[in-house]
Formats: sequence, structure tokens, C-alpha cells
Amino acid sequence: MTAETKKGILHVFALAYASYSTIDSAELDLEGLARHAASKNAALEITGYLCYDHGVFFQYLEGERQIVLDLMEVIEKDSRHDVVNTVELGEYDERIFPDWNMRYLNRSDLRRVDLENVLEHSLFHMDPKLYGQENIVALIKALVANISARQNHLKAV
Repeated sequence: MTAETKKGILHVFALAYASYSTIDSAELDLEGLARHAASKNAALEITGYLCYDHGVFFQYLEGERQIVLDLMEVIEKDSRHDVVNTVELGEYDERIFPDWNMRYLNRSDLRRVDLENVLEHSLFHMDPKLYGQENIVALIKALVANISARQNHLKAV
């Protein structure tokens, strides 16, 4: 077991990434993918969420730094999508999503928390050279906090 646990945490590392699906959306089993990831992430003590809309994935991961980075290496090699941007969000004193090993948020979930198109824009269109890496990290952290604050408005998994 790591020095950090889901409930009692020393430091939690977070990152987010965006990717384009390489599979036709009709062939994707997003709920099944989320269930499989939740099971795997529970064993790794990783929490977070996955969004998918119109061929675009956005995922937020939090946990022990090296475990999250190792998982990200596996994710980048997955042929079902092409990762286009990964943003390290740094360390937190506690988990933002302690009860979500891997929560799948669909378009209506995002609509409920007023984030329908913002996630895609933040990682696909915000060039760090133009906007600055710190501004992009701050925006993503604000989006994550927005989803966290509205967790009770989202359907239970």
C-alpha cells in the first residue's frame, strides 16, 4: 500500500489528458470501459473521471504520482485513441473525487454542470505557447473543481 490512501492522504498528484477516439463511436462501450477502468483504478488507488463526446475523450486522474504517471504511459499506448495533450496539474492535499475510481460523465452529465463544450476547448485549442501553461492548468483545475462541487447533481454509478 502506498503512503497515501483514498481517505487519509499525504499528497495526491493529478493530471488530465485529451484524446481523439480511433474507433467508431457505435463500437465503443463507454459504460463497460468505465467499469473496467474503475476496477483497475480501485486496485491502484486512482480516482477520477472520464468524459466522451463526439469522438473526444477527456480524463482526469488523481493518485500517487508514479502510479498515475505509469498508468498514463499505458493509456498513451492504447490503440483505441490518440492522446493529443496531457497536462500535469500538480499535487493536492486531498483527493477531489475520493469516491470515483473512474466515473464516466456523458454529455447530459456535463450539461447538468454547465461544462458541455469547455473541456474540449481547454485541452484541444489552448496552445501553451499562446495561453501559457500556468493559465491552462488553472483553467483545468477550475473545471475539475466545478465538477467536484456538483458531484451530487450527477447520477450515481
